[in-house]
Amino acid sequence: MRKTMVDSTKRTAETPSFSRRSLLRGVGVLGLGLGVTTLAAACGTAQPNGDGSGSGSGGSGGTLTIGIDGTSAIHDPAFYTTLGDWMVVDCVCRGLTFIDFETNEPQPDLAESWTVSEDGRTYTFTLRQGVTFHDGSTLTANDVVRSLSRQFDKNDPTLPTGSSRPLKSIGNNFESIRAVDDSTVELVLQTPDGTVLSKLSDIGGRIMPAAAIEQYGQDIGKNLIGTGPYKLVSSTSGQNVVLEAFDDYYEGAPATRRLVLQQIQDPSTIISSLISGDISATALTPHSSLGQLRGNDKVVVYEPAPSFDAFVIMDVRQPALAELEVRKAINLAIDRKAILEQVFFGVGALPEGYLLPPSVEGYDTSLAGIGTSDPAEARRLLESVGATGRRLTLLAASDAWHPRAAQIVEQNLKDIGLEITVETIDPATFSSRVFDPTSSGHELMIWERNSYVPDPDNLAGEMTISTGVYAGVVGGYNTLPRYAETFDPMVKEARAVTSPAERKEIYTTLQKKFADEIMGVAMLACASNPVVTGVGVSDLNLAALANHRCFAETARV
Repeated sequence: MRKTMVDSTKRTAETPSFSRRSLLRGVGVLGLGLGVTTLAAACGTAQPNGDGSGSGSGGSGGTLTIGIDGTSAIHDPAFYTTLGDWMVVDCVCRGLTFIDFETNEPQPDLAESWTVSEDGRTYTFTLRQGVTFHDGSTLTANDVVRSLSRQFDKNDPTLPTGSSRPLKSIGNNFESIRAVDDSTVELVLQTPDGTVLSKLSDIGGRIMPAAAIEQYGQDIGKNLIGTGPYKLVSSTSGQNVVLEAFDDYYEGAPATRRLVLQQIQDPSTIISSLISGDISATALTPHSSLGQLRGNDKVVVYEPAPSFDAFVIMDVRQPALAELEVRKAINLAIDRKAILEQVFFGVGALPEGYLLPPSVEGYDTSLAGIGTSDPAEARRLLESVGATGRRLTLLAASDAWHPRAAQIVEQNLKDIGLEITVETIDPATFSSRVFDPTSSGHELMIWERNSYVPDPDNLAGEMTISTGVYAGVVGGYNTLPRYAETFDPMVKEARAVTSPAERKEIYTTLQKKFADEIMGVAMLACASNPVVTGVGVSDLNLAALANHRCFAETARV
């Protein structure tokens, strides 16, 4: 066996230590290494305390309230409803590995070490000892096997209808998973996949008690139990989720005793709630309000580097989008400069790559031409297939930047001769609609893809592989002739390669081919979710929150 990660308690000069207690000393977005001091100075904003204290220091009490996009009161690692619901999973459950957003490298979490076989197919994880679940039971290998196996098997009886299963890419490739003993898990793949350790840090890799999974079945998302720093107290659909500190968290009790994730969607309410202190922090602040908030001494504004894709998904199964020429015309019609300036108020960048933001390895500016705006050519393409005047529906969530982007895209498409109907709906309803291809008005959808896992496979790979949510459910690309035979081998090759240069070359070829032959995604911008906090909030993981992740155990109010 080839050891690829040292024991987390034994560090060397070649393997720097990133403990959860120190993770908030920097807010580097996806490995860029931009520290708190640098970020704050660049923005002219206040800095966190930086006193070295964190979880396990006895706690400072108080309540931290984070504004979220919505909650359905279902918090299942295998079932996407809202970003807020998955932020709950972040707080309640932990996985084998952890990415802290200071670096793209996965760090030990519930697994204190692991080895990978020479052929890259067998991963053996040694679990941390003495880790306790919120129900008082002790973590064992059986809990890991049960939690992950339900992600791998689409027919698992505990999965709710419509489960997105974030780890399905591993599941489609895994050969076996077993508990070697109480503290050892062995995962065997059919073919090598160098992204496994990163993917296990994502929502889908979170571990729950095997007994709880069997007890609650499809309702585990309403009764979530984990080993994380906070335990679930109550959850009310459309309102909020209340969590309280778990004193037996293996890294020590959280610094803040109570955490509330509050649904808040109205832009003016977000602003007033931040200023009044009703909301401690959020990544949902309207970009249009940043100028106003920068001058307010009640709040602190942080602007992380561009880290997420804003785009329009096209459902190629819909008759109105059947011709490639129509989809290319839509891509050419979009005024991306207007979107960057009028939607994101300059907080972001033009998409000079394609499906990857600048903060992710593999971003390639040689693909900048894909994002060219050319309304005249767009009109010509529509005319060439007799599509001028065609009617399409554009769906957008009602929160954050989505409605304004929809307005600009609507006008852009009308300018080239398309008839557009915009539907703006609450985030939970939006999610249910886009994950149901049979629903009405499913042609175009305003979407964002955050860097939950800072690896190009999590964006370009997951967005193009035939078995993924985008190709298989939302966009329906896998219904096109020879789609799987064309794109799946490229994605799998990129997963198996370890050389960054080779991976970049494969992903560049993949993205160009997808744009040329499918054009199921029209990029709008590479953007950043600004994080705004009250002046009394310190040590909150800003980089994670900017990517709609919630690691709040060291935060203080």
